[in-house]
Amino acid sequence: MSDSPGPPDGGGRDDRPGEQPTEPVGGGAPQPPPPSPYGQPGYGQQQQPGYGPPSPEQPGYGQPGYGQPGYGQPGYGQPGYGYTTGPQTEGTATAALVIAIIGLVTCLWPVAAIIALVLANSATKRIKESGGRLTGLEQARWARIIAIVELALTAVGVLFAIVLVAISATSTSYSGI
Repeated sequence: MSDSPGPPDGGGRDDRPGEQPTEPVGGGAPQPPPPSPYGQPGYGQQQQPGYGPPSPEQPGYGQPGYGQPGYGQPGYGQPGYGYTTGPQTEGTATAALVIAIIGLVTCLWPVAAIIALVLANSATKRIKESGGRLTGLEQARWARIIAIVELALTAVGVLFAIVLVAISATSTSYSGI
C-alpha cells in the first residue's frame, strides 16, 4: 500500500472514452491527420488511387493533357474539327463606312466623301480577290452610297453659293444710286 501520489493505473493516459490522446502512448509514431474533405491530400498525406489529378507515379488512365492527341481528337490550340472561324470582315470596308458616316454628320462632305470612296473601292477589290475569305461588300456599298450623297450635297451647296453670289452682285449694281 503506497500513499505516494502517482499516475493512475492507466499508465499515464486519460481514460476518457471517445477522445484520442494528444501524445502518442509508448513513444509510437504520431497519428496521421484525417483526410481532407476537399478531395486533395494535405501536406504529408498520401493520395488515394483514383482520386484527384494523377501523380507522376500513377498512370493517367488514358486521358490526354492539353496538346496531346488522344481518342482521335486534337489537343487544345491545335487545328481540327469543331469550332472553325468564318470569313473575316475587311477592315477597309469598315473604315470607309465609318469615315463616310462621320463626314456626313460633321459636314466634312468633300474630304470625307473622297476618302470613303477610295477606301470603299479598295475594300471591294480586296473582298472580290479573297475568294470568300473576306466579307464586307455591304459595308463598302453603303460607304459608297453615303459618299456619293455627300458629294451631291457638296455640289448642290456650291451651286447654291454661286447663285447667291450672282444674285447679290446683280442687286448691288442696280441699287438706283
